[in-house]
Amino acid sequence: MPGQNSQQFYQLNPLIPFIESGFTLLTPNFRLARRIKAAWDNLQQERGAAVWEPLPVYPLESWLLQRWRDSVCLGLGPDRVLLAEGQALELWQRAIEREQARGQYRLLQDSAAASLAHQARERLLRWQVNLSAPRFSSAFELDEDCAAFLAWNEGFEQYLQADSLATGGDCVTQLLGCAEELPQGPLLLMDFDDIPPLFQACVDGLATRLEYRVGEGLEARCSGSRYSDRRAELAAVASWAQDLSRREPLARIGIVLSDMDGDRFALEYLLRRAFDCLGDNYNSLPVNFSTGITLDRAPVVRDAMAVLRLTLRSVAVSDVTRLLQSRFLDLPDRKSPVAIKLLRRLYDSGRERVEVADLRYLASQLQAGEQQGLSLGRHLMSMTRLRELGESRLPSGWLDPLCAVLDSWGWPGAGPLDSLEHQQVQLWYAALEQLAAYDEVVGRLSLEALLGLMDRLLSSQVSQPQTADSAIQVLGPLEAAGLEFDHLWLCGMQGSRWPAPPRPSPFIPVALQRELQMPHATAEREWAYAEGLMRQYLHGTRELHASYACQLDAIPELPSALLAGFPMIDGDEQGPVDSDWQQACQGRAVEIIGQEWAPVPAEKELEALQGGSALLEDQSQCPFRAFARRRLHAEPLGEAVPGMSAADRGSLMHRALHLLFQAIPDSDTLAATSQDGEAELVRRAVMTALEELPRSGPSAVSPAWIELEGARLETLLSQWLAVERQREAFRVAATEEDLYLRLEALELRLRVDRIDRLPDGSALIIDYKSGACSLGDWLGERPAKPQLLLYGVAGGETPAALGFARLRIDDCAFIGAGEIAAAPGIRTDIAGLVRGGWEIDSWQALNVRWRGQLQDLAREFLAGEARVDPQVGACTWCGLQALCRVNSGVPA
Repeated sequence: MPGQNSQQFYQLNPLIPFIESGFTLLTPNFRLARRIKAAWDNLQQERGAAVWEPLPVYPLESWLLQRWRDSVCLGLGPDRVLLAEGQALELWQRAIEREQARGQYRLLQDSAAASLAHQARERLLRWQVNLSAPRFSSAFELDEDCAAFLAWNEGFEQYLQADSLATGGDCVTQLLGCAEELPQGPLLLMDFDDIPPLFQACVDGLATRLEYRVGEGLEARCSGSRYSDRRAELAAVASWAQDLSRREPLARIGIVLSDMDGDRFALEYLLRRAFDCLGDNYNSLPVNFSTGITLDRAPVVRDAMAVLRLTLRSVAVSDVTRLLQSRFLDLPDRKSPVAIKLLRRLYDSGRERVEVADLRYLASQLQAGEQQGLSLGRHLMSMTRLRELGESRLPSGWLDPLCAVLDSWGWPGAGPLDSLEHQQVQLWYAALEQLAAYDEVVGRLSLEALLGLMDRLLSSQVSQPQTADSAIQVLGPLEAAGLEFDHLWLCGMQGSRWPAPPRPSPFIPVALQRELQMPHATAEREWAYAEGLMRQYLHGTRELHASYACQLDAIPELPSALLAGFPMIDGDEQGPVDSDWQQACQGRAVEIIGQEWAPVPAEKELEALQGGSALLEDQSQCPFRAFARRRLHAEPLGEAVPGMSAADRGSLMHRALHLLFQAIPDSDTLAATSQDGEAELVRRAVMTALEELPRSGPSAVSPAWIELEGARLETLLSQWLAVERQREAFRVAATEEDLYLRLEALELRLRVDRIDRLPDGSALIIDYKSGACSLGDWLGERPAKPQLLLYGVAGGETPAALGFARLRIDDCAFIGAGEIAAAPGIRTDIAGLVRGGWEIDSWQALNVRWRGQLQDLAREFLAGEARVDPQVGACTWCGLQALCRVNSGVPA
């Protein structure tokens, strides 16, 4: 009967004769060894034994390393220090950096190259490739990447020899030389599809008798299903596990994820939802995952590292956001108005990083009401008094300073930690203790280098919750091999992923990898590997179900060829919409309050209102946007951009044009200026504008960006002067002039880019634009861009023309309208411009109409009109959709 052996995923009966004959059992991985040992212990308890010998079952590589240690203890080989993988990677990085200093190249990702180099060397050792042999070394020298690896490997081995260090591959190679001198015994290799030649040779030398066993106990009934996308597939898996667990409480249920890294968290969420473990029952999920999360992703550890990074010169703005959201730190005012003001200031800068000195100043000086500064600022100030943070120390010497910093911030918080967080804090302290093992590997480090080492160390350690065993197991493809289940679901069986495509090492000649049949070298080898796993699945369960998504990343997918014998059905019975959500949506109770008018602004609020043309533009684009931005002060946070933001670049262009037309005050001066003279004037204007940019602080940009932007601006301004030369006579009367306009009770402050006087004394008002602009923005019942219209009204007299100056590389032009064609592109056919929408045929009548529209917009704002009524395109860059819910289908 299914579930007869509750939560035991391995049947011992076929192994009993080997165990009784004194065999040592060797497995491909730790999980299978633990399961066999657990089954043996349960069997002894069932037999009533009080004490018993532990079963000799080990993962093969772990057992070989233990035999190497035995050989060293017996004096059969030199005593060397076995490096952990993280220590080996640090040595690889040193070797790579040394070669880069000698050569003429720089790698983009040293750590990734170190990881690939370490894998390549271990693979070469396991396949017994001697790099000093001419046959092999010549093949490496023919490939640029492989030749670079040879040079790195030479440096790496020098480091090993200098300090008597070794990797796992070195130790097993040393073991092979003395295997016959060690005590031997019978060995049973279990459920192996592939054994590296080095391991096989060692096993042959250490065994008096060698046996192999591949599970053949069960024969599964197979079925399959297809789903529209990956989420639908994972949701079906979660629903299946919950339903099966309810119907067969003792059933052994397995879920194999072909992409554990990509699908683990999505499946965990769906399983928690299916088992109702998202709230108070969060720690009651009856599922074991074979892999946890890397320690650097655990919130309590992530926040600790964010605090430590504040000791550096700059910090990511996203880290500051996390700190102000953290419950693991002593930041009681993290949700205060000052904290919100700080975040807005940081995001509005448009920078991904902020100087810690600037952050310290802002966090200490910002005010909101009667509150000044934040506890964040006080913590940052206290860190400046820790002088030891500027020293270089051995990794072990950094333990006390790091703990002192975290203690000053109150980490891990005053509130209680749940069991998982408590485990993660203990793992953090264990990781700190591991730093001492790096003293001989990396030497003295600055704090910045030490934190880089910590990042790599934490990203390689997994936080696996210590929970009771469960009948439901979520496993990777290799981890499920050899185990037994009542029901097993293989998820993600697309043809493009199963078998996996070949991934040969970039640092070993591909021809050599194919010749020696190294892992991931060829499609044939990947097929054989996947076929072997599938065979073990078929013999390890009673019911085997496989599924795949018909589409991944908008690319159609087919089922794996290994599912050729599986009867396949369509699994999307519930459609693309989640059934739980659909049920909740249909049963919702919606109360709609049709309130489209806000309270009328009080006199005090009117006095505090600040705004120029953008206020009426917001009212025109969408009344709710004007209400939210101007009265609620609701603004989306800015986004980080490389260099300067588009707004800052526009301001820089305006400044350069202002300087340029101070030097060219009229058309006569422009006409008399030679081509070389014009280029010099442009260069001076651009250089002066660029010199006014801050060279330090949160708004600083790099010299390289300044050089590129300077060249772009010089080209742009030269092209614009070519447009200006096509005009009739003009005189620049004002640039960057402030104007004040009162509409109803609304006081607006305006700044006009430029006002030109024409020969008859009339005015052309110009607004510089680097983005899109159109005369259509002035028409309609709500002018979308009323800025120039406001300038025309504020001047008192009706200008002769209004015009956008569109400044784009290779697309410079005037776009405007007026009673005089003051520049190419200024239209004077007013009746044709309005095109029947209004019965207007003169420039004066059009200006009267615009004045009335601007007054209407002002009245609406003052009356509190705040309906969600966006114009076409108004929502594109608004960022307030979460507040107005314009696309929710329910009125705001």
